[in-house]
Amino acid sequence: MGFNLSKSQHIYGVFRDDIAQVPGYSRELICIANKDNPGQVKGPEYKGMKTIYDLTQYALRKYPNNKFLGTRNSQIDGKPYEWLTYREVLEEKDTLARGIKALNLCQTISYEGQDWQFMGINSKNRKEWTITALACMRSSITIVPFFENLNLDGLAYIINQTGLQTMSLEKNTFDKVMTLVLEKKIHSLKNILTFEQISEEQLEQAKTLGINVFSYLDVLNAGLRNPRIQLQEPKQDTIYMFCYTSGTTGEPKAAMLPHSAFVSNQHLHDYGADSKQLQEDDVHISYLPYAHTYEQLILIRSFVCGMSIGFYSGDLNLLFQDLKVLKPTMMAVVPRILTKIYQMTYHQVNSKGGLAKSLFDRAVEVKVENLIQRGIITHKLWDKLIFSKIKEIFGGNLRQIFTGAAAIDPKVYNFFRVALSMNIQEGYGQTEGCGGGTITKTYDLTGGHVGGVVPMCRLRLRDITEMGYLSRDNPPRGEIQITGTCLFKGYYKNPEKTKEVLTEDGWLNTGDVGLIMPNGSVKIIDRASYIFKLSQGEYIAPEKLQNIYLQQPIIHQIFVYGDSLRDYLVAIIVPDMPLVKLWAATAGIEITSDDILIQNPLLKEHLVKLLNEKANEFSLNGLERIKKVHLTSNAFSPENDLVTPTMKIKRFNVKQHFQKEIEELYQS
Repeated sequence: MGFNLSKSQHIYGVFRDDIAQVPGYSRELICIANKDNPGQVKGPEYKGMKTIYDLTQYALRKYPNNKFLGTRNSQIDGKPYEWLTYREVLEEKDTLARGIKALNLCQTISYEGQDWQFMGINSKNRKEWTITALACMRSSITIVPFFENLNLDGLAYIINQTGLQTMSLEKNTFDKVMTLVLEKKIHSLKNILTFEQISEEQLEQAKTLGINVFSYLDVLNAGLRNPRIQLQEPKQDTIYMFCYTSGTTGEPKAAMLPHSAFVSNQHLHDYGADSKQLQEDDVHISYLPYAHTYEQLILIRSFVCGMSIGFYSGDLNLLFQDLKVLKPTMMAVVPRILTKIYQMTYHQVNSKGGLAKSLFDRAVEVKVENLIQRGIITHKLWDKLIFSKIKEIFGGNLRQIFTGAAAIDPKVYNFFRVALSMNIQEGYGQTEGCGGGTITKTYDLTGGHVGGVVPMCRLRLRDITEMGYLSRDNPPRGEIQITGTCLFKGYYKNPEKTKEVLTEDGWLNTGDVGLIMPNGSVKIIDRASYIFKLSQGEYIAPEKLQNIYLQQPIIHQIFVYGDSLRDYLVAIIVPDMPLVKLWAATAGIEITSDDILIQNPLLKEHLVKLLNEKANEFSLNGLERIKKVHLTSNAFSPENDLVTPTMKIKRFNVKQHFQKEIEELYQS
């Protein structure tokens, strides 16, 4: 291939030389840790442990008295965290599992010759969520978690597809479920397990509709009364959870994730940790939804390392208050969290102006230059004078940050690396791979990539000739395909979609376009899905453009669209209103209301100018530039069905919703 990986300072992976290159694909890229055994990946076992239950038993033996789950006590001044130990949590898990079985809450149903037991969970992260999931795991019940902001149609679809009989939920989601029962949109639900006390009116409504309501304490007591109930221990291929994918191109799909996939991912943690392995004295703040594999992987890793997990208060607006009290040492984030802090910081700095702004800008400039040119992320003067306050935002004890789930703006990424004086590890993976894919190493300060393939995976590139991405390019480019011991077992009741996403030889089609860098790391450069042609016959990848244009702070959300009969692109933009108002004040524009301000032609001209600046920065061609925009102050949300629960844009829905505005943009 004319491509040498051995000349780089840090090697992430190597192409296998023991196999012939198949036309249309790159050779298999394997983790540097597997170079001596190129035909193998790390297996689905971890130090002799095969299931999540095995991992919990390991924790019970090794860390029985360690603090495990922490919750803020709102009844005490300062709302301190109160903790349950590993022993207390895991013993309660067994008791709850016996209570679930004693009350027959999860009856067996059959589908195509396989028996299933399901438990739905619809709640913010909290100790009851965790213990309920572990209780189900202990007795081979598959959990079906819901994103908290899922709309009613999505909620009904999942309940009906799985035939859910029992749902565990908190008070805030009780009324949504009752609405579906009242409107006869769901028919299988028989029981509700509540994590907190509900009102007499809610209890009476459920009784009238024929729904049995059990409190969490009711189920625990049932378990205590039946200590001799035998529980069915899970096996490697037992499905621990259904993780419903985003549904950007139709109904959500239930990825079936077995115990083996989560156990296999322990090899990822070992590989990614380097010298900063998570330890017993580490503290993690849990706020990303447990309905996603990202947070589940951290929970399950805790059984190996014995760290503590403190739950946020349940309101993201109060997250920074939680951080100050908990003082975590590690944190998993999605890019929008860092972007929010970044924008807030710069807004405050710009508002101060003068010497404060000059010093801040100089500090960032010097540290970023040192990072890029010399690989240095500390500075005696600027760390103490400028960046100590930013560290305090995260509680002051943070030593590790992991980011994933979406692309992160390089400027935001570098800012936090220098502001916090730590390398932020970035990972790449998919639900269908249980999060496994690639991860950066803690010692690698280069940036601009998502690291190398992890030990339990192999990776290859598929040619996309229509987009000009070829595995024989130098460097190689193409659609990323992954295989390994962390893959899912298909989509529940959806064999057609399973066949679409898995190749005949067992590789997962990710839909992402990757480039293999000289050090064996992977750079995500495009999407193979959602491409369209303009009238000139040129292909456009809107998701790539959206990720680029979103790097303008004033743009909160953007939908890029191109009509195949037209020769230019248009966009629907949700601007960041605080930044819009700041611009309006400096431009001398009177602010009467958000809706009137949004329609100001000067604002549209300003945004198009900013889009062009970003296009110039990324050397976009003329066809990739936005010519006209429609502005709206109504954000895309799961409630209006314009984005998924994980905030991915539903292209078809947005196009339908703004059809009139799009037509007007092309007619004007």
